[in-house]
Amino acid sequence: MKFRRDKDIIKFIGISLGAVLAGIIIFLFIEPVSVIGFLSILAGLIGLGIGLSVATKPKCDLIEDERSVRVREKAGYSAFIALLLVAAVILLLRMLKLSPLLTPSRELAEGVRHIWIIGLWIFIVFRWYYNKKGDA
Repeated sequence: MKFRRDKDIIKFIGISLGAVLAGIIIFLFIEPVSVIGFLSILAGLIGLGIGLSVATKPKCDLIEDERSVRVREKAGYSAFIALLLVAAVILLLRMLKLSPLLTPSRELAEGVRHIWIIGLWIFIVFRWYYNKKGDA
């Protein structure tokens, strides 16, 4: 098996190994049962696996065609507009106090996290739809 040695691949694998090392240091020395250390180790190992799998493929396999780039652009734009609409509806419900879940006692970070997750799912659905539709 032949590995590519691009600077991007080497940098990505190096960052992944750095995340694993930082996770081990956090896990061992900061706190015995550190969730952050465990998640850093897990993210580094996943990144290392992705980096090694990409390093074994030829560079021409990774170049996207024009259609897939256009589909991703259109899905991103549509997801952004839909996310703005979702945020406006949530803000309107909060201002009118129609939803008991949107009281001011809720954390702002929790609301942002929910909107972020909704935006990611909207992007995935739009990308699937535009790929299925065929014309972007």
